[in-house]
Amino acid sequence: MRSITQLADFRKPLSLSQHAGHRLMLVVAMVENHGLAQAKKLPEIGEPCLWVDVPQKRQSQAPKHQYISANQANQYLGTSNQYVIYNAHRGFNASALCALSGTIKGTGVLILLTPPTSQWQSNFDSQLKAYGQLERHAHSNFIQWWQRQWQHHSAVYVLHEEVNQVKTTHWQPFTKLLKQWPLLEPTREQQSIITTLVTAYNQQSEIVYTIEGHRGRGKSACLGWLIKTIGKEDNHGPVVVTAPSKRALGSMTQTAGLQKVNFHALDALLEQRPKAGLVIVDEAAAIPLSQLTKLVKHYKLVVLSSTQDGYEGSGQGYRLKLPHIISTLGLTSKAMTLTQPMRWQADDPLETFIRSSFLCDVRIPDAMLDLATEDLQHVSYRLMTGEKLAQDNELLKQVYALLMLAHYQTTPQDLRLLLDHPQHKIYLCYVNDCLVGMAWVAQEGNLDSTLAQQISLGRRRIQGHLLAQILAQQAGFSIACEMRSWRIQRLVVLPRLQGKGLGSALLNHIYACGEAHQIDFIGASFSASNNTLRFWLANNFTSAWLGLRPDTATGLNSVQVIQPISQGAKALKDQLKCHFKGYLDFGKGMWFTSVDAETWQGIYPKFIHATAAMLNVEQQRRLLILLAKGHAGFSGPLHLLYQQLLNDKDKQLVMHAAQNNTHKGLQKDVRRLALSLLPPESEQ
Repeated sequence: MRSITQLADFRKPLSLSQHAGHRLMLVVAMVENHGLAQAKKLPEIGEPCLWVDVPQKRQSQAPKHQYISANQANQYLGTSNQYVIYNAHRGFNASALCALSGTIKGTGVLILLTPPTSQWQSNFDSQLKAYGQLERHAHSNFIQWWQRQWQHHSAVYVLHEEVNQVKTTHWQPFTKLLKQWPLLEPTREQQSIITTLVTAYNQQSEIVYTIEGHRGRGKSACLGWLIKTIGKEDNHGPVVVTAPSKRALGSMTQTAGLQKVNFHALDALLEQRPKAGLVIVDEAAAIPLSQLTKLVKHYKLVVLSSTQDGYEGSGQGYRLKLPHIISTLGLTSKAMTLTQPMRWQADDPLETFIRSSFLCDVRIPDAMLDLATEDLQHVSYRLMTGEKLAQDNELLKQVYALLMLAHYQTTPQDLRLLLDHPQHKIYLCYVNDCLVGMAWVAQEGNLDSTLAQQISLGRRRIQGHLLAQILAQQAGFSIACEMRSWRIQRLVVLPRLQGKGLGSALLNHIYACGEAHQIDFIGASFSASNNTLRFWLANNFTSAWLGLRPDTATGLNSVQVIQPISQGAKALKDQLKCHFKGYLDFGKGMWFTSVDAETWQGIYPKFIHATAAMLNVEQQRRLLILLAKGHAGFSGPLHLLYQQLLNDKDKQLVMHAAQNNTHKGLQKDVRRLALSLLPPESEQ
């Protein structure tokens, strides 16, 4: 990192990096208005420039300039930009920054606008607000930690604003210094893939090809050359292309030349199923696995292209789960990888900085992997907070490596959540002083009754409190938001030590800590695979609710489990089980068809006595009030309404609404019907 006080100081290193085809990051660290004014001096109007999170009033109409919010980053992953200017004054999403940095071509610059470096860590941005921090005590352990990472990287230049300094040097726009790069041609790796796929097209092979590589390896460009090579020969059917966003196909369109890219929106492709000799899915990891499954089942020759980085979509879940899905379908697959950078030169300083500073490439240390499995007697536990973890970089790397092992959607933004959220903590499990497992625990609930009731009615939704809000809003038990709960959002043990009781022992330790802190219940929410569910049930957790729709990343419905501690939570569990049974019985043939029989058996509530499967009258009345007067949780109480109806026409209306449960008009009709069954004195 190098600190500078005027833009002129950036000219020489920029010129050197551009002659090498490399990219840099310039941090403009000053108050927002001054930073935006400086940023506008930097790029030439004629060069592609992507601005992120810039206030509407500060946007211009300059050609080739685009303005997006950070949450739109996934829509621009396939684009190519000379500059990305990210305004971090109002919020900083690490995953969005990582992803968009990969759209910057060689010789380009990532420009990050921040408050003065000494003030950024206490800047009350949208993330800290969402995490429940207060403005007067705002502090980001993550920002403080990440700024320390800058010290070790030559790609980073920080432009500071010095008080009373007169800057007389004229700034020459970046593009005046750019050297002209020759038109790109396929690399040897790309040409090999193109040849393989052209042969497969001509032979109409029944196979699913996957093309992977880190961002910037030219996957989309490679597919454009493939389309150009196949040309207008459509003896075997046209080449059809789909992707999460058409605007991300810029590189593919450019290399396809005069050959048109035959793009179909994913939903239209799945519905219309046009004839195709080859189907290309670009940015496939950002597409739900359930939809990819439908594509590979219908079309016999499919190419799935995606990044190996976990910044977007289903991330590593795509790599871990898709091969199993393809195998289960009885299909053949072949994986191909691109390793050579195309959008920038090898050993690019910005790529090295991004991957290193956000721990994208951390791995489990050899000492952890080589731990003997025989002696597991010396097990100990340690509680860590984000503040402490940010001060211990080596431990943080180990913890983050475990997180990536535990969950395929671990992203750089998870680092911020882990280090900055005041209600999150980590329980570490050690064997012989070696870290072997961990649990990431979120403290939820403890909300006042008025807010809890508003949440159950769908009139309020607050950041966090995932499990508590599902039980309040979808299942209809607002008391879940009033109770103090811990949600285990990640639980992992080293693979070679799994099945030896360490995960169960860690859960028991957390339960004991919950008892000591007078927590009402402990729970979790996860994709309902049979193996995962079996583990939680074996550790005395009970299924409490089941999501209506499969998760976009896994293709599985989410299931919520709880283990009560207090007497109040035990009563909640019993009433939830009764309601849950009616919900499952009513919706089995409509909502849960993707749940396999073995998993269903594990989810379905078990009762010792038949009479225990009855909701008391007061609870039934309360759930019907939520259905009649609420704005969410529509499907949960439908079974109660259906049971009380005598008119067949009304019953048909309820069934029709259940089958089309997102139809607003049908929802209104059913809510009016529920309201008609309530006594006039019923209150919200």
